[in-house]
Amino acid sequence: PGPHKRFSSMARAAPVALIALAGATTAASSDLRGAAESSSFAGLGMCGVATNMLDFNDAAMNTFCGMGLDFWWNWATVPRNIYSESCAWKSFVPMIWGTDPANPKLAKTGAAWLMGYNEPDLWGPPPIPGGDYLASGTFAPTFQCGNAELARNWQELVMAYKATNPKGEILSPSMADADPANRASTGESSSCNASPQTPQNHMPWCPGWLRCFRDSVIQLQCGETNCWDAIDVLQFHAYAYTAEEVVDKIKAWEREWADDMEGVNGRTKKTLWLTEFARAGAVDSADPDGQTRAFMKGIVEYMRASPYVSGWSWFSQDHESFASFTIKDVAPATATWTSDIIDAEGKATVVGEYYSALCRGEQR
Repeated sequence: PGPHKRFSSMARAAPVALIALAGATTAASSDLRGAAESSSFAGLGMCGVATNMLDFNDAAMNTFCGMGLDFWWNWATVPRNIYSESCAWKSFVPMIWGTDPANPKLAKTGAAWLMGYNEPDLWGPPPIPGGDYLASGTFAPTFQCGNAELARNWQELVMAYKATNPKGEILSPSMADADPANRASTGESSSCNASPQTPQNHMPWCPGWLRCFRDSVIQLQCGETNCWDAIDVLQFHAYAYTAEEVVDKIKAWEREWADDMEGVNGRTKKTLWLTEFARAGAVDSADPDGQTRAFMKGIVEYMRASPYVSGWSWFSQDHESFASFTIKDVAPATATWTSDIIDAEGKATVVGEYYSALCRGEQR
């Protein structure tokens, strides 16, 4: 995807707030760790939501906690509210949004999972004047995947997280993976390391960011293993007009990262999370034509059956915060799209009720 999506904040939360997450794990995390000892995650994948529409909205959080979903995240290190529902903390997954000297302190969390940098492979400046940056790849120190300082920042945050929470699981940096060649972030990357990422001179995306990052951090030690194999989950994003396009992208990740999926040729075994996905072109969460629900079903059913996909989260934003964008040279027909499963008033939408039922296995 191009510049789009949530108006996420780069603001950092105080480390003391992160300590409040200590011990806040879900039952699902134990199930997944057990599955890691077997050969397949089929049928065990977790359902979640990526949204900032739960921020400062207790009614929406109450709805989320009643939907039976496993986790949520908001591009920040902590929930942005004091919620009445305890599940707000227990199911929250923090993210380290971009490179920063403060990251080791921010990574000291007892949360079951910790997400790496947000879309470091993508140029994503604020879509409106004064708005928030959409992707950490807007900044050269993060976009330049072979950067030694980037590798050290990763090493420091991984070590800090593991020191605080030895059983916690690390998610890789999240790939926008906007390359139309569908190479799962394994393409060319030498030019990425030379790009200054300025408004006048920047690459829109880096085709091989994650492979380049792997080759860099694998040389550093993170406890008992290297800083690549300290990763438990590879995460990526997908936006498309059809479910088939998203499934093809998932298959590319399963194929291109086979050594990591299988834990062979010196790699530790990892899984996949699709941490942002939504249907391009959708403008009504009442889904009058049923196309969004069909889109959801096709993708979730594939992921649930996959032995390699252990989690996914629907990108949930309304027309106020979901700017449309060009996908594979197809220009959007409207300025905004809509994908919210919980609306601004805190009520579940039609697609939200369907997603909840789908995740519980009640839709066939």
